[in-house]
Amino acid sequence: MKVKLLLWSIFLGSALFMLGCGTTSGRYGYASSGYGYPSRAYDSYSRGYYGGSYDPYYTTRQPYAYGTYDNRSPWEARRDFERTHENEHENLEYKYDKAMRRLDRQEREAEEKLQRKYGADTNNPEYLEKQRKIDQKYDHKQEKVERNTRKEHNEYHNGW
Repeated sequence: MKVKLLLWSIFLGSALFMLGCGTTSGRYGYASSGYGYPSRAYDSYSRGYYGGSYDPYYTTRQPYAYGTYDNRSPWEARRDFERTHENEHENLEYKYDKAMRRLDRQEREAEEKLQRKYGADTNNPEYLEKQRKIDQKYDHKQEKVERNTRKEHNEYHNGW
């Protein structure tokens, strides 16, 4: 009698186990509902599922108490880091070039205005003095742009 009860309990336990988390058509041997795995085979060519639905639990990072879970491989993380670093340098270079072009244009316009006023007379001491002041003014502004660009660059690198 005890053997019969033992066999029935083993049978009932295994049936309940198979019903709850036994192997079905899901990935990794788990049931496709509730475990966050895709319901169909993954198609690496079309980057999607064969008729399956979008499952955000499986495809994105999920927040935990101590930050976010990052399921990227180390080389993907390094590639993303290098890409953002390169983009930051390109952004700084763009801002630097834009500021220098603006200063060059302003300096050229100031010199043209001075030449119109004094007729580009290099023997006139007032013309030479004002030309020196223009050069000095825009050299100072260019140094300021370079200093600010270096400062932004260093802040970016020190912020890691």
